[in-house]
Amino acid sequence: MTPEKRTQIYLTMAHVGFLASMGFAAAHLLGWPDFFKGLMVGMLLLPLAVAPLRRMRDEYIDSLWRAGTAWAFVAVVASFLFGPFLEGVYDGYTGAPAHQDIPVEAAGYAAILAFFTGFHAEWLKGRL
Repeated sequence: MTPEKRTQIYLTMAHVGFLASMGFAAAHLLGWPDFFKGLMVGMLLLPLAVAPLRRMRDEYIDSLWRAGTAWAFVAVVASFLFGPFLEGVYDGYTGAPAHQDIPVEAAGYAAILAFFTGFHAEWLKGRL
């Protein structure tokens, strides 16, 4: 397989993952049936499973991967640092009793979304 073809496969997987994460967010926010949420999760797992299995021999893809993982790390740290604060602000603003309104899974979803955002930001930065 040529390096250009390998790069194209990685970029296609990144695009599929980003679209699947957007679809999952839409399905969750718009209250779509669980089937669509599961379909989007399956589409999201495919690129995340294929990318590490393939050897990253290309320095360009390696730099994109590193940018995505850096963004994901920042998202996880920010979620755990600022999540309780945002929870308290939300409870204070709505006057609701103090209970967990933001699910714990939000940190994981934020990390996946940040990974694909960082990957695409680095990709677009290289193309401009």
